[in-house]
Amino acid sequence: MKQVLHKNKWFSVEKHILANGQEYFLLNKRPTVFIVAETKDKKLVLIKEYRYPIRRVVWQLPAGMVEGKNELKSAKKELFEETGLAAKNWSKIGYFFVAPGHENTKIIVFLARNTSSSKDSFKTSEADISEVKKFSKSEVKEMIRSRKILCAISLAALNLYFTNHSQ
Repeated sequence: MKQVLHKNKWFSVEKHILANGQEYFLLNKRPTVFIVAETKDKKLVLIKEYRYPIRRVVWQLPAGMVEGKNELKSAKKELFEETGLAAKNWSKIGYFFVAPGHENTKIIVFLARNTSSSKDSFKTSEADISEVKKFSKSEVKEMIRSRKILCAISLAALNLYFTNHSQ
């Protein structure tokens, strides 16, 4: 048996009764794309965004929920909305689940290579994003070591990138 306790456009909270009678609570969310954006000069693009739940501004990768079933289309849309960038080369570099013990959130990670903008500077259409900036790979690794990137999903996505796709 399933009972929806709360539902909005981002997630729902469900109460399930398992076969053994035990209650199980589940956070149900749409899949989300995270984008590792690499510029023509091999730098990585991060956004600085205010995150209300922790009342802080954090550096993270561009990201957003998948609309419909087209993950790549959603990734392209999010990259442009959050950074003003488009990319010539796209590849899916992996996926993972955020916390499979209590939620079903699937993260799909895309690598966007050879990004470019029609403007000289990055721009965003998102109100919570205060800065869009490119960093060298060594700067990003130092940001990870010094805990300047606190978004766990961005850290996991960057791990996929540095482990398998960084050249």
